[in-house]
Amino acid sequence: MSNQTGENERNPIISMPLDLSSYLPEDVFVGFSASTGIYNQLNCIKAWNFTSTDIGNYNENNNGVSLLWLWILIPIISVLVMFLGGVFICFTWRRKKKRMQVLDQDEIIEIQIQNSATAPQRFQLKDLKRATGNFDPKNILGRGGCGVVFKGLLADNKEVAVKRFFRDSSQGAKDLIAEVTTIGNLHHKNLVKLIGWCYESNELLVVYEFMPNGSLDKLIFCEENGEIREGLRLNWEIRHGIICGIAQALDYLHNRCQKRVLHRDIKASNIMLDSELNAQLGDFGLARTVQVNGKTHHSTKEIAGTIGYMAPESFHIGRATVETDVFAFGVLILEVACGRKPGKQYEENNYSNRVIEYVWDMYKIGRIIDAIDVRLDRDFDEEQAECVLILGLACCHPNPYERPSMKTALQILTGESVLPNIPTEKPAFVWPARAPSSNEAYGDSLQEGQLTPITVLSGR
Repeated sequence: MSNQTGENERNPIISMPLDLSSYLPEDVFVGFSASTGIYNQLNCIKAWNFTSTDIGNYNENNNGVSLLWLWILIPIISVLVMFLGGVFICFTWRRKKKRMQVLDQDEIIEIQIQNSATAPQRFQLKDLKRATGNFDPKNILGRGGCGVVFKGLLADNKEVAVKRFFRDSSQGAKDLIAEVTTIGNLHHKNLVKLIGWCYESNELLVVYEFMPNGSLDKLIFCEENGEIREGLRLNWEIRHGIICGIAQALDYLHNRCQKRVLHRDIKASNIMLDSELNAQLGDFGLARTVQVNGKTHHSTKEIAGTIGYMAPESFHIGRATVETDVFAFGVLILEVACGRKPGKQYEENNYSNRVIEYVWDMYKIGRIIDAIDVRLDRDFDEEQAECVLILGLACCHPNPYERPSMKTALQILTGESVLPNIPTEKPAFVWPARAPSSNEAYGDSLQEGQLTPITVLSGR
């Protein structure tokens, strides 16, 4: 502040440096005010000058940097949000689809089973877990190609056998449906009785009547593992009864059902023995039904069965027939009578089977009776034993057309029919097989269709 004289304008009366940035906002209006106390005074501003520091560049630079980061972050955040949203939606969709597939599979299995003529009981998983001690390994009765069998005790104190299919089995659901729908509609004293089933939480379970004496193979070959149980040695009468029982079961499956059933996996480990050592055929996981009229075989893309029990033509025709079941039954006969396992596996262009070769060699030299299990100490009916062994060889004939039907085999065992003539030396396997000039007694299973090349073996 200074007086109006030009001389004193350069010498202000009041001068005070003041940084207004600490007191004023960014945008302000500047004015003048004065006070003269109790006196009146008139003042007039002739001129004034106002200077300030330019801070516009600083704010502009800051705003520019902020806007730059803003333009960088907005696209990044947007892409990240879209990506996470897509991942979440995809995960939710897949989980829902998987859940729907499980539900669809459950519905498919239930519909197919419930549509069978006599649908068995459906169990809850928690009940079967409780019955088997949550599938305690101590309760394992045996293992198969598609699952493990556990001993269980239901709430009503009834003993059962629970078959638990392997979770990683690609054929699990198919085998479950086949087993339940097939054996559930069959009723025969020599077939294992099916009680129920369960499909829950991706668990496939089948419940059977418990067989106290387990499977046949454990009794025939128990000495190999030192597991002989006193009082359970299989004498000839018991063995002959087992063979006849299985023959009755197969005759029922092939000829006495509304739809013919091919078991496709006949072997000693699938023969169960009840408390009185009566034989019951089980494990129908590979079984298939076929129409009797005009079709006597079941086509398949791969060979099904167990190596050692499979007919040699199985490697060429690629389908199950009544003749392939008969061949497996013949191997079973020789196995039970001789106490010998089928032997080495089939090799390329080599269809030999040790028990078949052994019995045929003994038959060739006229000493077929010597093939009977030595543990029987010759305590058996020799005429009956010879009949059983020759029938076994006939069922294992390399030419499927020369094998007897199960009806004929059962009649031979019961004495209602005579033994077929078989060569003293085992015939060579020749394919295609040549049908005899007169084969009224044999089916036409092998006369239909073309040969199917096989490269995959599915043994159990």
